[in-house]
Amino acid sequence: MDVDIIINEYTSPRENAELAALAEGYGVRAVWSASYSAGRNPFMALMYAADATRRIRLGPLAVSALEMHPLIMANALLTLNEVSNGRATIAVGGGGGVLASMGIKRRHIAKSMGECLEILKLATEKGALDYKGELFSASGYRPRQWADDPPPLLYAAAGQPRTIDVATRLAAGLMGSDLVPSMIRRVKQLAEEGLQRHGRAGEPFAISNFWAWHVKADRSASMREARRELILRGMLYPYYTEEVLSKEESDLVQANMRSFWRAYGDGSGDIAAVPEEIVNKLIDRITTAGDFNDIEREIEKLKGLQEAGLTQIALRVHDDPADAIRMIGEHVIPALR
Repeated sequence: MDVDIIINEYTSPRENAELAALAEGYGVRAVWSASYSAGRNPFMALMYAADATRRIRLGPLAVSALEMHPLIMANALLTLNEVSNGRATIAVGGGGGVLASMGIKRRHIAKSMGECLEILKLATEKGALDYKGELFSASGYRPRQWADDPPPLLYAAAGQPRTIDVATRLAAGLMGSDLVPSMIRRVKQLAEEGLQRHGRAGEPFAISNFWAWHVKADRSASMREARRELILRGMLYPYYTEEVLSKEESDLVQANMRSFWRAYGDGSGDIAAVPEEIVNKLIDRITTAGDFNDIEREIEKLKGLQEAGLTQIALRVHDDPADAIRMIGEHVIPALR
């Protein structure tokens, strides 16, 4: 199973270059820069990294056509692809925090993702791009006048049936978010059915998963970071918490969502309203956390995700990203090869 790194949104483009070079030295397949409403531009955040590396793929994650028109997205992606000599990648999603900050409601998720991926694919072909969709249009667009590198690798940020169908029709792979083994098995089944339906059975198709990495030398720091970020894991929606907890435990989590948001907002990781036993269950079942003594256990957890159907995993590093990349490079990558 290939390993990717999703870098901390607070690192600068120059820091990202150092992290990407470090990751490349350990054999990481790709480095992703997340798209946040108050974060750095995810394309520009990787420009220095493109110059500092030679093999690793680089890409923004996950960008929605509802926040950035596909034609403008194509320009940004192809520019990154040019600077990196054909190593760009992208995960196209349905929108999240950026849309919320813009006051735009998520709508036509599968349709917007599909039309966006169609435009991005056509943007790498010769001649002019003329496209008329239900949501987006582009005409007289001729990027091949300058964009002559190997085309970028296109992913769909997908985990539900309609978006998985889009992925299997148009993308080189999909990336789910915080998928546990039971979810991965369902996604894999839907992906296989979609590839068959779209005449792509037998073609290479990546199934990846955004997964939180919190392992540190200091166990208390690891657990504090994991608790702080816990609200973002599957956004703790009921369908998600019921997958990993009993119905009674899940209901208790849903009744105390403010406590999880507070732990994230103030950075404390203090989820006082929920019993520690339940918080620890969530951390154990939907993240990778602990100290050096827990690495082998956590590697076995990642192997379980692989056995469920993953071909790639994108590990989201948080505080002290260089330390996290070294640990992943020295312990996780050799174990998953």
